[in-house]
Amino acid sequence: MTIEVIGYIVFLLGAFGIVLGARFAIAVLCLSVLFGAAAAIQLPSLGGSSIQPSHLLLFSLIACCMLRPRLIQQALASAAYPGPGFWFAGYILFSVLSAFFLPRIFQGATLVYSSARGASGVMSTIASPLSPGSSNLTQAVYLLSDLACFAVVCGLAQLGHARFLAQTLVMTAVTCFALASLDVGTFMAGQPEWLDFIRNANYTMHTAETMSGFKRIVGSYPEASAYGSAALAYFAFTLMLWLECFPSRLAGFAALSIGVTILLCTSTTAYIAGALVLLAVIAFSLNQLVAGRTTTRHAAFLSVTLFVVPAAVIGLMLIPDAWNAVNDLASLTLIDKLESQSGEERTAWNTLALTAFVETATFGGGLGTVRASSFPAALLSNIGVAGTVLFLVFLHSLLNAARSKKLPERPDRTIEDRTIGLAAIFASMAQIASATVSASGTDLGLLFSITAGLAAGCLTRPGASREWFAQPHLSWTSASLTTLPVLVSR
Repeated sequence: MTIEVIGYIVFLLGAFGIVLGARFAIAVLCLSVLFGAAAAIQLPSLGGSSIQPSHLLLFSLIACCMLRPRLIQQALASAAYPGPGFWFAGYILFSVLSAFFLPRIFQGATLVYSSARGASGVMSTIASPLSPGSSNLTQAVYLLSDLACFAVVCGLAQLGHARFLAQTLVMTAVTCFALASLDVGTFMAGQPEWLDFIRNANYTMHTAETMSGFKRIVGSYPEASAYGSAALAYFAFTLMLWLECFPSRLAGFAALSIGVTILLCTSTTAYIAGALVLLAVIAFSLNQLVAGRTTTRHAAFLSVTLFVVPAAVIGLMLIPDAWNAVNDLASLTLIDKLESQSGEERTAWNTLALTAFVETATFGGGLGTVRASSFPAALLSNIGVAGTVLFLVFLHSLLNAARSKKLPERPDRTIEDRTIGLAAIFASMAQIASATVSASGTDLGLLFSITAGLAAGCLTRPGASREWFAQPHLSWTSASLTTLPVLVSR
């Protein structure tokens, strides 16, 4: 095990988080999620795995919660039946169990592209018989971390910290844009190595590539598709906040600036998933218009997307050089993508993954066993029909909470909570859309857990199982209820 320089900084921030409280800890965690190409700790003995800063800071957040009984109580209550947290916990726990049993049950039953990395940090490009590997353990740890993050964020939102969490994500979106600007700036200056201190993970880095004359924007991530997926989530979140008049001066700026970087990032994943997200936001705005709940911002958004953008595209066609550059970029990223070497490799991954799903009798090969190139294919090939159904039920539960019309009428919830919850829903769906295009595994990451947990906390009844926690067998509850508000807000 090797601790990197950035690791010592993370340990220091984690210690501050335990002392200063959950709000500081969660804010630092949200910002650390941006550093997808950074490694705080290197683990050569586990196939060259790296521990990212965000996962170390998550342990700090959990420790912080353990010292504040009411927060841990609310985090546990987030998994109460029949809320989204219950089904998310079921999906995670089933996936973890599958990682230890299914690879041994179906060992040698089929050929797969393994998710395990070699000592160089590169995944194998040769199909091999299905077998247990280090990725089973690492993926299980990642998913358990996702569950803990979901529960804590949901608990914080239900304890009245939803606005703080939303503002933190807006600031994270602005930071994401700043890091993307630094990426482009250092590349233009011929000094991309200036950002190597946040690109030290044991991954293959694609930080200095160009496409059709455009620099592939990676920001603080290892490749353009990873940046595009994260940026799209922040774009969806901040755009919805701006449309719904959330009191933040930076939400509109963040949505606009992040949107521009997505257009220029040259990521096929971001373009396809971004089109789906825009269609969803347009449909939402039209629904608001029909229902008579539209604002001037909805009208402005619809005017820009339905009239100004098409007019701008027509105008661009009148400038041959500019139109040819855009057309070449669109051809490389969309039309010709499947014919490229990357497209052929990803098609082969999905084909073999779906074959593994069939040859394991629809049970799947176990979490972390099979590499795919699409989230649905990864779900089916790794955790089978049962795990996929659990995830779909979780997703339905989350969307059903967003569709509830009774929420604003509750005395314990506000319209602002609904706005934040809807924005978090759109951010979560943006990540699922991106994963459907290019995800190699079933782990959607901590950012998804943050946005999904925020949505569940804002859109579901707080303390769904509060009666259970109030039973005498949890004697610490009554003594802690009067002290937590101060501890959480420290």
